[in-house]
Parts: sequence; structure tokens; C-alpha cells
Amino acid sequence: MTSTSDPRAAREVPAEAPEGMPRAVRLGLVLVLGGLVASAVYLLAVRGEALLVDLAALGERLWCF
Repeated sequence: MTSTSDPRAAREVPAEAPEGMPRAVRLGLVLVLGGLVASAVYLLAVRGEALLVDLAALGERLWCF
């Protein structure tokens, strides 16, 4: 019979592994992030020059030292 003060008794009980993210949530996050990246790449490909001009104009207004 083992007592609760026996240090070997605590090692015999397997520790439960923490559960990870559910598969549906992980798949949803991957799809949403993939969609955001794909739309960003599309905008850069189609409107890249206009975006750079807009960013340059915004930079002139914000950081006019």
C-alpha cells in the first residue's frame, strides 16, 4: 500500500497532455489567413503602383519634418 507522501506514487500517474487547437478552428484560421494573404498579393499585383503612390503621399503628409 502506498501513502500520499510516497514520492514514487506521483510519478506513476501519467500526466495528461494539454489539448491542442481543434481541427475545425485550425482549418478556419488557415483559410482566413490564406485568404488575407491571397487578397494582399492580388492587390499588389493589380494595383501595386497606385498603392505605392498612395503610400508615398500619405508618408509626405504624416512625416513632414
